[in-house]
Amino acid sequence: MDKKFGGSYKNDNSGRKRGEKRKRDDGRKEEKVGTEEVDWLALAPRAINVSEFAEARVTEINSMMKAIHSKGGTRRVFQTLPRHMRRRAMSHNIKRLPRRLRKQAEVEVQKHKRASQKQDGGSQRKSRRYRRKPKNLLDEYQRRSRKHAWLETHIWHAKRFHMAEKWGYKIPQQPCDKSVRASYRAMAHHCLIQDKSYYGMIEVTGPQGSLLTGLSHLTNSDAGLTFASASYLNGARHGSIMLYKHNQYPHHAIAPVDVLWKPLHQNSAEEEKVEDSVSADKFQSTEHRQLWLWVHPSSYDAVLEELCVAFTAVPVNKKKKKHKKMKVEKVGDGKTDDKVSDVKSGKECDMLVQKCYVSKDCNIKITSLKHDMVRFHLQGPNSHSVLCEILKSADINTEELPGLDDGENKASGDSEQSDKADTKWWETYYQSQAEKEIHENQSTLWKSLGDFQRSSQLPPNCVIALTVRDPRLFLPEKKIKVAPSGDRNDSVTEREDSMSRHLPNTACSSPIWDKNIREKVSKDKMSVNDVNKKRSELVVPGSQLNLGRQENRVPVLLLHNPGNRDNNTQLGLGGGWDLIIPEGWGMGFWMALVYAGGRAGGERDSLSSAKQQGTPHFPHSYPDTQACKQLSENNKQELEAKHLRYPPDKRPNFTKLGVIAPHNCPWDKLVSDWNDFDVTQGRTQTSNKQTEQKSHTQDYFVLRSRAKLNCLDKLCQPERNSKPSNDITTRHALIDQLLRENQLSLICVNLKMVQRGVVTAFAMVCLPSNDDIKCLHGNKQYGGPLEPLHKDPQKALKKLEKKLKTKKGDSELDKTTKSMLLSQCERLSDQDTMDVRNSCSRQIIGYVTEGCHRLSMGVGCAIAFCSLPGLAQLLKDKQTSKHATVLVRNTNSLQYRFAYIDVVTKL
Repeated sequence: MDKKFGGSYKNDNSGRKRGEKRKRDDGRKEEKVGTEEVDWLALAPRAINVSEFAEARVTEINSMMKAIHSKGGTRRVFQTLPRHMRRRAMSHNIKRLPRRLRKQAEVEVQKHKRASQKQDGGSQRKSRRYRRKPKNLLDEYQRRSRKHAWLETHIWHAKRFHMAEKWGYKIPQQPCDKSVRASYRAMAHHCLIQDKSYYGMIEVTGPQGSLLTGLSHLTNSDAGLTFASASYLNGARHGSIMLYKHNQYPHHAIAPVDVLWKPLHQNSAEEEKVEDSVSADKFQSTEHRQLWLWVHPSSYDAVLEELCVAFTAVPVNKKKKKHKKMKVEKVGDGKTDDKVSDVKSGKECDMLVQKCYVSKDCNIKITSLKHDMVRFHLQGPNSHSVLCEILKSADINTEELPGLDDGENKASGDSEQSDKADTKWWETYYQSQAEKEIHENQSTLWKSLGDFQRSSQLPPNCVIALTVRDPRLFLPEKKIKVAPSGDRNDSVTEREDSMSRHLPNTACSSPIWDKNIREKVSKDKMSVNDVNKKRSELVVPGSQLNLGRQENRVPVLLLHNPGNRDNNTQLGLGGGWDLIIPEGWGMGFWMALVYAGGRAGGERDSLSSAKQQGTPHFPHSYPDTQACKQLSENNKQELEAKHLRYPPDKRPNFTKLGVIAPHNCPWDKLVSDWNDFDVTQGRTQTSNKQTEQKSHTQDYFVLRSRAKLNCLDKLCQPERNSKPSNDITTRHALIDQLLRENQLSLICVNLKMVQRGVVTAFAMVCLPSNDDIKCLHGNKQYGGPLEPLHKDPQKALKKLEKKLKTKKGDSELDKTTKSMLLSQCERLSDQDTMDVRNSCSRQIIGYVTEGCHRLSMGVGCAIAFCSLPGLAQLLKDKQTSKHATVLVRNTNSLQYRFAYIDVVTKL
């Protein structure tokens, strides 16, 4: 290369002298082996036998030819062509392909047709236009809802929510456009609505004495109110009761159920009879009663089975009920294309008839009404105003109804017979003067309640029955925001004071208890298409539609929820109403609630609402129930799979953090470890006592005794003006007595952070040391201690194996170290052999099930469960004048945080 181009002169044969000729390179390479030169090319064979060579490599040749002729992957035939030869028409026109590929394309087309015919039940797949016709669309909806039942509001939610398949239903999980904070604002300041129709209903009928006797085996008065409580028995109030297996209290909890008795009275003249029925001889009463239970779907079958055990009931064969097909209708003003299901598809999906069970003496009947009712849950201060806006009392007087022609009153004999056949349910039911008076009283009551600003001014858990108009008839053109009434005068204040104590006895009487009436209300429902046609015939567009006798009358029930009644949090938070309506009317009332200002929420919002209120949510915070155990196992598998999808450097090393159970709460091992520890003596129990106690470690339970929980909560609070010596002695004696009776119990507690920090699920609740408490009281800015890093034997084992690979032989020391590390890895991978209580530098006494930043208080809070021996150790070491304080550490952190602990007394 010339120098002017930046190159330099280079001698290719630097080892050759100048003038010496270059030797000819014949391609042979010579190497020296030892002192001799070897010519490898001379050793190679001069000829190859082609047949032998091909026979020896026939497998490789076949695989190569197969790879050449096969398109591979999921590509179509035309996709094997170069891009410049592809045409869009090749996907449906085989003749556009080259001739050499047409035969293979024909095979693909036939294969696709056979798959489509098999999917569509033997027929060729129809066009999209055919499939989108209303009739065919309904058939497709029926097919899709067979595996998981759909709510009546499913299609409305599916367009706006993330749907989840849970407990045999398609449940709205969370809205696509709103976060948890938006749901909290709706619950705290506006109105949050949720469709809880997936809660199954069970009806139990029979003599009152027999009902109470059988149900007493599933509950206990020590845990709170029961079915025989006077506040529930007269039907004026509803409530929540925890059910257990037959005579197994306090072990084997099943689920909490919402309870509602049918009211005994039908008019105010029977008040004395009601008082007699709820007196001391209620277990001997033979009056026929009716009871409704609402159960979470995860425990529905278990509750139904246990009821059959309590009443020794056996199934009864009933004729299959022909269910109506779903109707797709337009909602709102008829201009939208929101197609909704008119009748619940859950009946079609599981193809079940109403399960019926009868006791051996045939006096108790248990009926499954799983899909017969719709239930909407309203929360927030505006929930009362929203209901007052959409629930208008219906007119039941048939003498002079507007909207009827004179010709209808002068009909012939044939028309009179047809009118009798077309008699409305409300015309028959309200023929009695007593029922008319009850309806008038309820209408007057509801009208007077419209002046109330919030439902919290009413008696807690009260029940109000109404017969209302069709809410679709006065649906506004646009969404409105209903605000509480601002008019306040002395008469309204006096009414609030009187109604805050009790409502009239006839307020809860309703025709919705009659099954025949419910079926007729659903059957006679006017379609949205007919309503829109009537609206289009109005002389003045936009005026209110009045159908007179043809208008539907719907019986509904309103169940009051008082919300949070704890003084430590915002009073009335989460309070509102539950709206119970017959099947088929879900979408009509749901759209009315949305247009009146209700903000829709899902299952995530329900859990978030419970966290903000500081109340346990079922089934997440009921660790002694089978539903919670199954949910925890499923969540553990999902979280572990998600954790392993991250690379090692992008996920926390739980071994180094000292976390044994990062994705679940090991209640069995926690109770077992604390059961081996003698709190009274402060040391581990003897081996004989351990073997006796370990046989019962699987029977851990959640303590729900109101008296004992109140006692523990009082011990957690700071005590003033008491003598320290006497107080400590009394406190220790009381704690020892509780331990002797409930050694294997878990205590539900509420945690409130002392300073900063937000607790997450599966966080560890630990005992603070004396130095930790001194640092907290001495320095207000002290955040908490740190957990020292733990050694990871798995990581050390990898380093050792890498070291051993570089060595020619293993030394005895390395072999011993390797076996020790392997044993440590096996011990860490098995939770059953680990000591959960002493796995960290601070003793673990419990785990967090639900944690969040409570927006109403501006501080991190959580729901946790602690072992009673561990809590007893905390209360014994607690200073009398100080609030009980624990340490909390999240699974992905080494930082401990201080938190105040309070016992949840109402479960």
